[in-house]
Amino acid sequence: MFLRNLAVLLALFVMLAARASAQEPIPVRFGVNSSGGQSEVLDAIKAYNLDRKYGFAVQEIDLTAPGQQYVMFRADAIDVSPGTIVDLLRQRKAGVALQAFHGFQGYNNYIVVKPQSPIHSFADLKGKRMGEFGTTFLDWLILRAAGKKAFGFDIEQDATLVQGTPPLLNQLMARGEVDAMLQFSSLTLGPIKAGEQRLVIDVPGLMRTAGFNPNAFNSNWNVAERWNSAHPGALRRLSAMIDEAYAKLKSDDALWPAIAAKIGFTDPAVVVAYRNLAHREDNPPYNPSLIAATQTLIDAIGAIAGNTAVGFTTVDPGAFLFPNERR
Repeated sequence: MFLRNLAVLLALFVMLAARASAQEPIPVRFGVNSSGGQSEVLDAIKAYNLDRKYGFAVQEIDLTAPGQQYVMFRADAIDVSPGTIVDLLRQRKAGVALQAFHGFQGYNNYIVVKPQSPIHSFADLKGKRMGEFGTTFLDWLILRAAGKKAFGFDIEQDATLVQGTPPLLNQLMARGEVDAMLQFSSLTLGPIKAGEQRLVIDVPGLMRTAGFNPNAFNSNWNVAERWNSAHPGALRRLSAMIDEAYAKLKSDDALWPAIAAKIGFTDPAVVVAYRNLAHREDNPPYNPSLIAATQTLIDAIGAIAGNTAVGFTTVDPGAFLFPNERR
C-alpha cells in the first residue's frame, strides 16, 4: 500500500513538474536600436506586461550600429530584430538563417529642400546637388528606379551626389552645400517645424507616382530559424503580442514622450509629430500578396542599378512566414 501511494505521489509530482515547465515563459531576445527609434514595441510590451500575457520573457538587447543584428543572429545572441527586405534576402543568401514574420515599418523617408528653394518636384532635381546617406540603401535604389520610370532620369547619373551621415546632411543643407537631400523622416521633423526645411515628396509618394505599390515590403520583424524551430507554435503568439503592442502605441499617447526622448525629441510639438509619423509608418501591411509587389520593385531596381547593387534577383517566398494573416 505504501509503495502504491508513493508511486502515485511520484507520478503526480512528475505531472505537475512537467505542467509547470510547460508554462514557463519562453525567452525571446529582441535586438533593437533604441536611439534609432526601434524600441517602441518593446516599450509598449513592458508598459502593459504583454510578454507575460503571451507566455514570453522578453529581453531587450540594444544595437548600436547598422547591420549589427546580423552578426548577432549568426552568433545566436538575439532571436528577433527588425531589418529591410534587401538585408533579409542578402543575409539569407550569405547563410544567415532568418525569416520575416511581421511588418515593422513602411516606406516613409523624405526628400527635402530649403523653404525658399525653386525645387518643387522630383523633376526639378535633375542637375542639382543631391545629398544622400548611401547609394546601396533600399530607399536610394527606389529613387533611382522610380525617378527613371516616372520622370525619365536616373538621379544617380543626372545629379551631383553629396554623401554624408544623416545628421551631417542636415548641416550641409543648413549651410547651403546641397540643394536637396534624401533624409530619414524623423530627422526632418524638427527642421520642418522650425521652417528650415520643406518636403518635396516622400518615398511612398514617389513610388505611387511611378506605379509601384508603396506597401511593398520594406522593414519587417525577422526571427532566427533556430528559435522558431525550438518553440513550435510560439511564433503565432509572438506575432499576436506585437500586434497588441502596436495597438497600445496607437491608443495610449502617454507612451510617446519617453519613446521620443530616446532619440532626442523633447519639444511637445515635435513629440506629437513623431508620434503621428510612427502611427503612419509603423506596423505596415504584411501578407503574401505583397511578395509579387516587392518582386516588381526589385525587378525595376535591378534594371537600372544592376543585380550586383541589389544582391539578388528573386524575392524568395521562403523568406516570409505569415503566422497571423492580418490584412
